[in-house]
Amino acid sequence: MSFFEGFYKAIANSFNGLSVIFEKGLWPYLFYPLVLWLMMWGFSIWIFANIANQITETINQKLSINDIPDTGAWLSFAKPFLTGYFSIIIAWILRLIFIVISSTFFRYLTLIFLSPLFALLSESLEEKTTGKKYSFNAIQLVKDIFRGIGISLRNMLFEYFIMALSFVITIFFPPLIVVTAPLLLFISWYFIGFTMLDYNFERHKMSISQSIHFARKNKGTACGIGALYYFLMMLPSVIGMMFAPVIAVVGATICFLQIKNETLSVKN
Repeated sequence: MSFFEGFYKAIANSFNGLSVIFEKGLWPYLFYPLVLWLMMWGFSIWIFANIANQITETINQKLSINDIPDTGAWLSFAKPFLTGYFSIIIAWILRLIFIVISSTFFRYLTLIFLSPLFALLSESLEEKTTGKKYSFNAIQLVKDIFRGIGISLRNMLFEYFIMALSFVITIFFPPLIVVTAPLLLFISWYFIGFTMLDYNFERHKMSISQSIHFARKNKGTACGIGALYYFLMMLPSVIGMMFAPVIAVVGATICFLQIKNETLSVKN
């Protein structure tokens, strides 16, 4: 399957999954991400606003802006700007940076906290669509939860590393932003799609190396799932947070089962 074929099929399956959510009685899962997101959103607004204000005050103190005389000094004419608009601009720039960093962090944090529920959602969907039943095993469930957390942390650290590397490259070679910007977007899509697909990898007892190989082999599918998740999250907060994670999990499950069946058909 080519990259673009997998990409478009993943988006189509995810949209089809929206009707499956209601047909199979899985709609209660829509509310769990919303509740968690509201809690984290309130906390992040409070913590990052305080951090931004603290850094702004430190910058003002280090630069001794408030000590500039009102008249007679070469920066006296700029003091109203430096003590007023400058502080506001710095604070908003810092908040923007924190938003970019925290958006990735909280995106993965949501997936980590809700990993058991999303694994259960993926399992329930497979049972309802294929009729295959999975017996409950508490020990295996705990292993799967820790594995899911590990995969999410791995993907998050890789994404942060690539973001930092791209940022450094862009500083020294600004024209390369036309390459690094779309590259970062596709990388973000890939890692999110990988995380969504991993709920299936866990259930089918695939090792981490096998999971990585599957995701790399089906990069288009992973990117398609991640792209839809990414753009759904850009919708008004309540709608995006309700539908994006659940639709992505359902879409990933449908895609995984299709790829697995196609692979078995080719072998036979």
